Amino acid sequence: MTVVNASGTALFRASTDAAGLCKEIVLATAKNIQGRRYVQVEGWQAIAIAHGCVASSGSVERVEGGFRAIGRVIRMENGQEIATAEGFVGDDESMWARRPEYARRAMAQTRAISRACRSAFAHVVVMMNAGLSTTPAEEVPAGGFDDVVERPAAPAAPAADIASLLEDIGDAESIEDLEALRPRIRTLAGDAKQQALAAAKKRADRIRATDVEPDPV
Repeated sequence: MTVVNASGTALFRASTDAAGLCKEIVLATAKNIQGRRYVQVEGWQAIAIAHGCVASSGSVERVEGGFRAIGRVIRMENGQEIATAEGFVGDDESMWARRPEYARRAMAQTRAISRACRSAFAHVVVMMNAGLSTTPAEEVPAGGFDDVVERPAAPAAPAADIASLLEDIGDAESIEDLEALRPRIRTLAGDAKQQALAAAKKRADRIRATDVEPDPV
């Protein structure tokens, strides 16, 4: 499976396939923190493997304020680096400040791997439609985020608009048709958006199944 020079349709199919392939392990290893579920490094690595990639980290160094590592996502087929990200463990983190140096260095690497995978594959977590946050679990404090400012909920889309979109998704005859509907799905929020994403995934599965059916003899 090659991403280089691939069309948007091919990438969409690859991500849809990956969401189905690794959903079980992602859910099994997800971590519940204050009522929200976060993907741990094992889940992110499973998503990478499902895309034909491997995630690793290196370049761990002591910098001002803590330890930093660089995570990378590399395509196994050709060695192409498709994402990089920084993982950091700060001296001001109460949970880690008194831990041995090896433990802090290891957590910096773990965070780097999860963050690199998140930058490349966050959309796959959304496609799973399982209520998971795309923030890597290793970055979340044990008590969750207590400084989140509540924002007013986005106005809900009219029921007629949602019904029309779901009907159009059901009538889609190709992956290209589904791609054309993505801007309308992005305008949704909350349960309506999740419902539309689930419908699009289901329709994509049916389209692919039809594409591979042999012609009758």
